[in-house]
Amino acid sequence: MRIIVVGAGKVGSALCRSLVDEKHDVTLIEENEQVLKQIVKRHDMIGIVGNGANFKILEQAEIKNCDIFVALTDKDELNMIAAVLAKKMGAKETVVRVRNPEYSNAYFKDKNFLDFSLIVNPELLTARYIANSVEFPNAKSVEHFVNGRVMLMEFKISDGSKLCNIQLSQFRKKFGNILVCAIQRGQDIIIPDGDATLLTGDIIFVTGNRVEMILFHNFVKSKAVRRMLLIGAGKISYYLLNIFRNSKAHVNVKIIEVDEKRARWFSEEFPEAHVVQGDGTAKNVLLEEGVEHFDAVATLTPIDEENIITSMFLEKIGVRKNITKVNRTSLLEIIDREEFSSIVTPKRIAVDNIMHFIRGRKNAQDASSLDALHHVGDGRIETLQFEIREGNQMVGKSLAELRFKSDVLIAAIIRNGKPIYPTGDDILAIGDKLVVITLLQNITNSFELLAR
Repeated sequence: MRIIVVGAGKVGSALCRSLVDEKHDVTLIEENEQVLKQIVKRHDMIGIVGNGANFKILEQAEIKNCDIFVALTDKDELNMIAAVLAKKMGAKETVVRVRNPEYSNAYFKDKNFLDFSLIVNPELLTARYIANSVEFPNAKSVEHFVNGRVMLMEFKISDGSKLCNIQLSQFRKKFGNILVCAIQRGQDIIIPDGDATLLTGDIIFVTGNRVEMILFHNFVKSKAVRRMLLIGAGKISYYLLNIFRNSKAHVNVKIIEVDEKRARWFSEEFPEAHVVQGDGTAKNVLLEEGVEHFDAVATLTPIDEENIITSMFLEKIGVRKNITKVNRTSLLEIIDREEFSSIVTPKRIAVDNIMHFIRGRKNAQDASSLDALHHVGDGRIETLQFEIREGNQMVGKSLAELRFKSDVLIAAIIRNGKPIYPTGDDILAIGDKLVVITLLQNITNSFELLAR
């Protein structure tokens, strides 16, 4: 597909990397020539220096032949103007990043009067991700498939856990339809079979329906978040507080914000929250606010290094649920992930959201459509949801008959809205939705899962 990306910031550069990996024809428009040169030098794409809302620049990028136009600059208004102009000039689909809470109203979201194909708000997506983590505090991460019917949770098996030394064949007998679909052991990630045994220190990725996953979550360790501390009153905190306000979760929230004006505004906007003006990354401030007594702490300042160092201190003093925002993925290669309860990366969450949309458009005419995409396990595990359509070569065959590539696991089949946790005898039918766990990267349709 021919895709034009405007803006070479964190999300834009990461998206271009993913698009090139999947063999799309990519043109990147960026006003900063030096930044553009660095990205184009690393990836096989065309670079154009200029303003993505300038019709001459769009003509130069051959906008009339564009399948998907993606505007990702740090200016919401520029993104919207560029996308409207691109659509008028021939782009088939438009994707815009809009981060300002003022644009989170019905005209932009529900009525979508500017006719964007997709509106991406990294901070809102991250807030939803954190809200899931708060709902299931024992899990390191939580993902949903098929409108929440199937869940994927990540757990670490600590010393003395009731899961230690359980063989997976015994695990399935004990927990019924709960399935361990991947194990991270040290630096290795495996798709296990029934002979595998769970060990102390393992990080496991578990799937099941919502009710059974809630029961399993509580079996691992009964814990609920009643008091939460947010460090940093930015956009993520704003969206998260709105989610809590409109949910049934009764979470008492305290916010520490270094900027006095911002702290005062948050106090007026969210009178139900306790807002403290101070440096939430300073040890004495955290101890004065009784940080060790909170059920969960989310470190959400704009500076990744401060978030990481603060979270290391929180882990040291025993904070039970520690959520750390890290946008620079290069830092994730340096730090010891085992020291952190949960790491959220808005850039990666946003790119996954856009790539899901693009893959769906690419596969619209295929016999299997990609309905969902998530990355877990430091981005090394892809979790996918496909719908089986008429003409798919899997139809009418049992899973035992189909030869899947290694490192592919069919975690669930959803048929008529009901999840099936399959065995080799289950036969696929038109309309089935498959939840797939794989170590393979850049899978764009179900045919790529099969061995040749």
